[in-house]
Amino acid sequence: MTCEHRSEAQAQDKPDLRPEWGILVPSIIVILLISVPAVIMPKRTEDFFTAIYNPFAANFGTLYLWITVGLIIMCFYFALSRWGNIKFGERNEKPEFSLVSWSAMIFCSAVGGAIMFWAITEPLWDILQPPQYAEPMSVGAYDWALAYLLMHWGPNAWCTYLITSLPIAYMLYIRKAPFLRISTATAPIIGTRQASGLFGRCLDVFFILGLMFCTAVTMCISLPTVAFALQSVFGIDPSLSTQVIVLIFSGLVAGFTVYKGLDRGIKWLSNFNVFLALALVIYCFVCGPTVQLFNIFTNAFGKWLGNYPNMVFWTDPWTGGTFPRDWTIFYALFWAGFGPFMGLFIARISRGRTVREIILWGTGSTVAGACLIHGVFGSYSLYVQREGILDALSILKSQGGAAAMIAVLGTLPLKNVVLLTYALLSTIFLATTVNAGSYVCASTATRRLGPNSEPDKWHRTMWCVALCLLALGLICMGGLGVAKMFGNFSGALMVLPVLLVTACWLRILKEEGGFALKYCCAPTPEEKMQDVPLPAYFADAAQARDSK
Repeated sequence: MTCEHRSEAQAQDKPDLRPEWGILVPSIIVILLISVPAVIMPKRTEDFFTAIYNPFAANFGTLYLWITVGLIIMCFYFALSRWGNIKFGERNEKPEFSLVSWSAMIFCSAVGGAIMFWAITEPLWDILQPPQYAEPMSVGAYDWALAYLLMHWGPNAWCTYLITSLPIAYMLYIRKAPFLRISTATAPIIGTRQASGLFGRCLDVFFILGLMFCTAVTMCISLPTVAFALQSVFGIDPSLSTQVIVLIFSGLVAGFTVYKGLDRGIKWLSNFNVFLALALVIYCFVCGPTVQLFNIFTNAFGKWLGNYPNMVFWTDPWTGGTFPRDWTIFYALFWAGFGPFMGLFIARISRGRTVREIILWGTGSTVAGACLIHGVFGSYSLYVQREGILDALSILKSQGGAAAMIAVLGTLPLKNVVLLTYALLSTIFLATTVNAGSYVCASTATRRLGPNSEPDKWHRTMWCVALCLLALGLICMGGLGVAKMFGNFSGALMVLPVLLVTACWLRILKEEGGFALKYCCAPTPEEKMQDVPLPAYFADAAQARDSK
């Protein structure tokens, strides 16, 4: 069977937007089995997951640092080699979304409201329990604090997302696979029959659970900060009930936008959120100690670039310190947890873009956004503590990260305006992450979904409700430590799919790299498909199609 015949056969396949019950039902059952006990018996549920996670992190955590660096190297190899010319679409096809909207959707969907929280609180923790054997509260601790924050949110964060998107986009826009699933992208390794069989179903359920855990963790980090912001402005008690109300509001915004779809919902919300974030960053930079903030950021940026290998591979083997496990390994696992989800989402919005554009523009725009937010708010957090404007560390230790963050923002002029703007920004960041996650879950659990179709609106909205329910369970367990544990747990689940999909991309390049380059460069469909053999891992699908 030639590729021309295969394409004609696939063109006859119409989207089937009914749910794939073999994926949807097991996922919902597991979510309920976790969420309901977490609400009813939060302490016992927390102890159960802690007993599973701690031995795993202690024995395998360092391995993820090597995996992260390996993925970064591979990303830039794919971008700068001839494979960077592969285009996910026709030769003259323009990208579906503008570069600004494309970057905004990636950034907002990935970071959620967590980026503002960590920008202010992580440097405070780092000077209290510093890395690299620095003394607490010393100049060395201040020097390393922001540098590590920039490193954690640099290419380490985005390489997993971008490399995972490549084989998925290839299968969707070049091989015209009628699915948007992790299992489909693994077909080059496990075979089409396995990808569409029990193993593929288990892999997709596995993926959905990891995605929902990571998204719920982001919600658990964001919700308390919004509640404390409302307390500071209106005197509202930041209790569990307040956080649940904020959760419901965020869920409604997310549900509405995911109901509206990519172009009219998620894209619009992402663009608005980027504008709001830029406004808040510029205000803090201009109204704060501008020169000092720029100096602090420049110093940290240089320290990060000059010490990157030492920072990422530092494991503190001699003193038994927990900084690498609590932060560098935590972030490596957290990004891995989001990796397959963001890979699917980036692939869906990257029609018409090349491998080089996805990796270089994707890395450049997201790292620049993270540096901008962390450079301003991270520097400001360290500045107010060092200059004695606010004892943020005392608040951090006695009341937690959410209270410390709001106290730091409250030192800016027009405090109430800043806090209300932050509350709106965090809520929209959160809604953007939830609606992107809901969209991807619905896409994965849809029977057949072509490049130009979207899951049913009710289906997308249903996953939004499920995400909010899981977040409610984690909120009831409470605490930043619980959120970090679940983030690590989901990351540990997702590393296998990330590595499997990366191996699939390597095989695709080996067996179809020439075809992929020819496809995006040939002027006509006939020239694209002429004399291109069907890869071995598509043979089962071809035989099944020919027998019908």
